[in-house]
Amino acid sequence: MADVLLKKGRGGLGRQRPTEDGICGLVTQGIAVDGGLELGTVYELRSLRQLEALGVDADYDTTNSADLHYHVSEFFRMSQGGVLYLLVVARTVTMAQMADKTLTHAKRLLVEADGKIKQLAICLDSAAGYTPTSIVNGLDADVVAALPLAQGLAAQEFIEHRPVLVLLGGHGLATNLAGVLDLRAQNAENVCVVIGTDHVTKPGVPAVGTLLGTLSFAQVHEDIGWLDKFNLASDGRFLKAGLANGDALSTILPADLGALDSKGYLFALKHTGFDGLYWNDSHTCAPLDSDYAYIENTRTLNKVARVVRQSLLPSLKGPLRLTADGLLQPQVVGDLEAKGKTALDANMGRAGEFSACDVYIDPAQDVLATSRVGVDYSIVPVGVAREIVGTIGFVKSL
Repeated sequence: MADVLLKKGRGGLGRQRPTEDGICGLVTQGIAVDGGLELGTVYELRSLRQLEALGVDADYDTTNSADLHYHVSEFFRMSQGGVLYLLVVARTVTMAQMADKTLTHAKRLLVEADGKIKQLAICLDSAAGYTPTSIVNGLDADVVAALPLAQGLAAQEFIEHRPVLVLLGGHGLATNLAGVLDLRAQNAENVCVVIGTDHVTKPGVPAVGTLLGTLSFAQVHEDIGWLDKFNLASDGRFLKAGLANGDALSTILPADLGALDSKGYLFALKHTGFDGLYWNDSHTCAPLDSDYAYIENTRTLNKVARVVRQSLLPSLKGPLRLTADGLLQPQVVGDLEAKGKTALDANMGRAGEFSACDVYIDPAQDVLATSRVGVDYSIVPVGVAREIVGTIGFVKSL
């Protein structure tokens, strides 16, 4: 019968499914608590209260000369809705051992979290009583040894479809900053090193939890030094900034800070005329001419890899219809291209996490001989205003 037919529209509000981009992991040293925290056990934390229920509170840090409660509290201060997977190891375990992909520390945490961890931090318990065994290129030798192992871990995780960014605490920073290791020469595009500290709350302790929380809060394409979003000062924390050698930032010469920035270190600084403290930038341990010289580049590509794989998995081992000439049928090409592009647009494009994307499949591939289909994904990233240059002056008239 004749009628007025109405259909429900969908998607008009632009609502997105919650992402898992902010899920992080932390491997660090600590002390077991009777009836509570156990060493070598993986914990999934969604609030600081969950950690405190394990007997790890501010008194735990004071009694055991520890940093554990501090790092976790900083994570949730910066990312109130974050998720943190935690693995605490004995103080005899080195950073290099934590990062080693052949051992059962960071690798185990990543596997047990089923690939959900997107950012992983590794650090020592550097509270009272910490002294580096030796200094190499201005850092604790353990940090220098852990750096290539962390890159090796991240490279293997990418192959195993669990892309991850690894953050290292820059322990043992020398007072003389002249000969500090140049991170930009390390070719570790999936690794970053933080030497910045909250000079009032935990002087000399790399702000690992603060940086991890900032990364959890940031979208994958955002520079964590963005002044309009990532103020580190709140709740009485980060009132003053310092470095992991115990020096206050105010005592460091601008030339030395510039050199540390050029070498790819992460630390907090203040901008004249603007309230708060902010990360100096988003450096990775890769050369400046690398496509992955900055954290947002690495995080964006890691997410692209996850989204693309998830979109193509249903087609794995599926039939490939060919033309009489042995070429992929246009419908097959279009279907595979659309799956990837639709998934990227839905999961990243609408959120503004890249500027544009394109997918191309060559129909002339000899899929009968190889049983393999090559797909090219091209991503135009979001730019970052690292410098804004203005010219000011007087004129006689306008």
